[in-house]
Amino acid sequence: MALALGLPLAGAAVDEVSGPGMGLAFAVCAVLGTGLAAALSSRNGWWWVLAASPLVVLGATAAVELAAHRDRYQGRALATGGAKWVVHGFPVMAEAAAAALLVIVVRLVRHRRRQRG
Repeated sequence: MALALGLPLAGAAVDEVSGPGMGLAFAVCAVLGTGLAAALSSRNGWWWVLAASPLVVLGATAAVELAAHRDRYQGRALATGGAKWVVHGFPVMAEAAAAALLVIVVRLVRHRRRQRG
């Protein structure tokens, strides 16, 4: 499970080092990490994965941005930065939640097929 949470952080760090803002590496790692979390979790944990995926994306973005540019986010700039992280991170949040949903549906279908035959 640590790998599932670490992937978005690793992707965010790679994107921060390679250029400004979160990019493709972050999106891919966030989607893979969320899909992995959904694959590893129990049926009761699926809803936690779905609910937490946007928060993990936002948290990884905030952690890496603050670590890399602490001087930029002082006072009111922190609120502005937070709003920017939510807006720019929304597509990644939606993609991560969609990946979790896809994994959950696949697991449900496979489980039902095994029960039938």
